[in-house]
Amino acid sequence: MFENVQGDLHHIFLASVTLIAILNPFGNLPQFIAMTEGVKTPLRKKLFRNIVLVAFCIVVVFLLSGSFIMNFLFRVDLDDVRVAGGLILIIMGLKMLLFSQTTADYSHYHGLHFEELFKQSIIPMAFPMLVGPGTLATVIVIAEDSGMFIAIGAVLCAFVFLYVLFGYAASIERILGKLVLYVISRIALVFITAMGVKMMISGLSGIGVITSHS
Repeated sequence: MFENVQGDLHHIFLASVTLIAILNPFGNLPQFIAMTEGVKTPLRKKLFRNIVLVAFCIVVVFLLSGSFIMNFLFRVDLDDVRVAGGLILIIMGLKMLLFSQTTADYSHYHGLHFEELFKQSIIPMAFPMLVGPGTLATVIVIAEDSGMFIAIGAVLCAFVFLYVLFGYAASIERILGKLVLYVISRIALVFITAMGVKMMISGLSGIGVITSHS
């Protein structure tokens, strides 16, 4: 019994680390701060936490309905999702690594009231900046591979981490600095690309296109 619980906790931890890497909070944090420049710290905290809650709801809804959509609506199996999700992660990782926009203009967000800022920032801050197609494909793969319990536990752990992280966004940026956050985000993107390659190879092996040597 204890070994089963310990094993489940281990799987939840690994899956949550994977999700955190794909969500790439350290890469999104400087952009979120730039988008809300001039907003008072209490309002910024409230905005960021609301964005995280919206992103969490998107992931949970997709997680609970993803299997139905996959099996009955589009009639694709898990290996097809692995190939598509892996390809998305590879493209996303390479695009952000090689063609990242460090001079994006967020001036149209400045000076807005909180309600208007929240409405305008749900897209793109919650989706697709924080939660994108790669995240949604990954949670489906986790649920199908490890079970819904592991997937829900991993999503909860990942978003609790994000909730705390974005709640103290200004302090974290001040302590670490933009350069350190940038380096961490670049490292995370390398691992995201590697996870995409692994997911794609697993899917192609399941389909029978290639032979797995693992």
